[in-house]
Amino acid sequence: MEQDLATLQVISDTLKEKPEANQRTLAENTGMSIGLMNAVLKRFAERGWIMLSNVNGRKLAYALTAEGISELTKRAKRFAVKNFSLANECNEKICTLVKDARHEGKDTVLLYGESYIKFLIVYACEKYGMHFEECSDNIYRRDCLCLIGELSEVKDVNEMTDAGWINLVEMV
Repeated sequence: MEQDLATLQVISDTLKEKPEANQRTLAENTGMSIGLMNAVLKRFAERGWIMLSNVNGRKLAYALTAEGISELTKRAKRFAVKNFSLANECNEKICTLVKDARHEGKDTVLLYGESYIKFLIVYACEKYGMHFEECSDNIYRRDCLCLIGELSEVKDVNEMTDAGWINLVEMV
């Protein structure tokens, strides 16, 4: 079912860009053969997700129905809820890590490299009265909570975790 919804999303995106898109274009954009796309479109029409209309004797036009849009909306909502839950779980782990470091007498959090979740680290630092710094050197400091951003090079990560840095990817 999830694969069908992913395919429906690609079809929807394609039709937004090219409302006159034909089966060949839809097949190319979804990575399917034309024959498979034909079967998928028929199945989606049977489910009520897509409406097929005859433009002329040989050409069909495709449009998402309200039911198809509703299915994509439900999928997006599930995706958002799942990601919010993961973000909350990640936030709790980072807050615990920062709070524990504070109790150990550390007053600074160092972040090496880039991180998508830097905002969560900054939030935890503000919440627990810690100073936040980004750094470009990989020198471990015992007086700081040293974190490695998830976008760092693998060779750096291995070296740094051996030295005592905490890898955000493994933490979460």
